[in-house]
Amino acid sequence: MTDLPEYLFLPPTHIPNLPADELRKRVVLVASQNSFPLDLIGPMDVLYVTNLVLELSGRPDMGYDIEVISSQKGSVFERNGLKITTEKSYDQLTGEVDTLMFPPMDFDVFMGGNHEPFLNWVKAQSDKVRRVVSVCAGTYILAAAGVLDGRRATTHWDLEKDFAERYPEVSLDVEPIYVKDGQFYTSAGMTAGLDLTVALVEEDFGRAVALRVAQSLVFFLKRPGNQAQFSTQLSHDLSENSEIANLQSYIYDNIGDDLRVNELASRVNMSPRNFSRTFSREVGMAPGRYVEHCRLEMARLSLEGSSLPISKVAERCGYGSGDSMRMAFERHLGLNPRSYRQRFATSTR
Repeated sequence: MTDLPEYLFLPPTHIPNLPADELRKRVVLVASQNSFPLDLIGPMDVLYVTNLVLELSGRPDMGYDIEVISSQKGSVFERNGLKITTEKSYDQLTGEVDTLMFPPMDFDVFMGGNHEPFLNWVKAQSDKVRRVVSVCAGTYILAAAGVLDGRRATTHWDLEKDFAERYPEVSLDVEPIYVKDGQFYTSAGMTAGLDLTVALVEEDFGRAVALRVAQSLVFFLKRPGNQAQFSTQLSHDLSENSEIANLQSYIYDNIGDDLRVNELASRVNMSPRNFSRTFSREVGMAPGRYVEHCRLEMARLSLEGSSLPISKVAERCGYGSGDSMRMAFERHLGLNPRSYRQRFATSTR
């Protein structure tokens, strides 16, 4: 390739030294009829940009060999003048595969057809490949094939009830945006599939490469996999009341300050009682609870993405002491900050 943008370049010292048999990884995406393009194209683009970064950095021998097949050969998407087709069906796949990735498929159509041969193929391939990945409702495919039985997995939050009823053998957790259990990686919605793919890049070629990929695509290196599908800010949109909305932003920006009700009420020139009533009506939760959730979220992100001492994280996030933060973590997350960091920070630090 020529004329690659210079910002993709990494110094050779930032590229990991890998054994010869780990330099290239074959990734096969299994598309299906009526799928959403982003579920397929998004992860593909992350892998493609990874190849660009490695090539411009002097390592064209490293990267991904990307291939798309489908559950049924032919058109997988056609809408508004855009048509996506595949030239190979799943039963034509040959050779060794490193990572098998399943975007969602139209499950009602899928379940109404002769799907057993395909599910048997999924199960057989899962026994061969190093990684099996699903994007959003692609988790259904893995669950239907039985490969997630007894394992922890996630999918889109709106599918929780349906999925749990269909596949009670799977330990479903719709809180995180992606979950790894052994060789199986499952993700929540469409964009969570991008987060997961960047995590795979970091796992394969190191943090520096993943960071450059994320920068070039203009999104976070990683929303850690355990990050909630709904963060405090996503779950509770900014109020239409401009004063309360500005105060919500102030809370996030000054999480280590004194954020008791009296202090917050004074910032919007309200009495504490009127402020509490107004904030609860506008935001959907009491101000004290909102501050608690914000502090917990900021502490989680700090533990996931930094090596700061736990006492310093507690101080920066406004907890009176490390013990206070520990009690908050145990109350909301069921584990202490140290255990939380050990469990979730390995791919982000």
